[in-house]
Amino acid sequence: MTKKHFSFITLLISLAIVVFLYPKLQNPTALKAFVSQWGLLSIFIDLVIVMILALFPVIPFVLMAGINTILYGWIGGFLLSLCGSLLGASLGFWLARTLGQAWAQPKMSKLGKWGTLLRGNSFSVVLLSRLIPVLPSAAVNYAAGLSLMTFPSFLMATLLGKIPMIVWESWVGHDLWRISHHPRRLLLALAIGVLVFGSVGLYWYFTKKFPKEPRLL
Repeated sequence: MTKKHFSFITLLISLAIVVFLYPKLQNPTALKAFVSQWGLLSIFIDLVIVMILALFPVIPFVLMAGINTILYGWIGGFLLSLCGSLLGASLGFWLARTLGQAWAQPKMSKLGKWGTLLRGNSFSVVLLSRLIPVLPSAAVNYAAGLSLMTFPSFLMATLLGKIPMIVWESWVGHDLWRISHHPRRLLLALAIGVLVFGSVGLYWYFTKKFPKEPRLL
């Protein structure tokens, strides 16, 4: 079995899991009950769900991060969300590279400035994109897999960007589930997110809109 065939089978299995879990994924309460019913296996089941959500984000990740903090505590929930997110991002990168690299790489020139940005500053592009909540994480994984970026560089950029984002998403998700207990703290978390990640988004926007001209020596 070739890598491409194995990747295709992995993608089909992931899609089948999403179809099976879709009703529960649309009902956060049912999802929480589904994860917690497995006892010692719940951590593994949770990790698989987080990985699959990195490929097919059918629900906001903040809901899953909140469930993890409630079930496993702040540190345990954060680590589970981070590990699952990194594994899912790695899987998306690998699927894009094995399934689409041979076809997409010759066409990267059609992406214009975006393609140049990926080839020249992939690390910073991935790092910044992890800090902008409105950018789809799955698309970043696939785009990086179709670029010339190395996997270690992708993983490091993803790790550095995911840590602050998942800390914030765990906080928001936890207080969203317990909104009757922490309404003011939830508002504080949202305000901090708008300030911090909104600033990153503005930096991204103006950097792309008004790129610096190279200095002439």
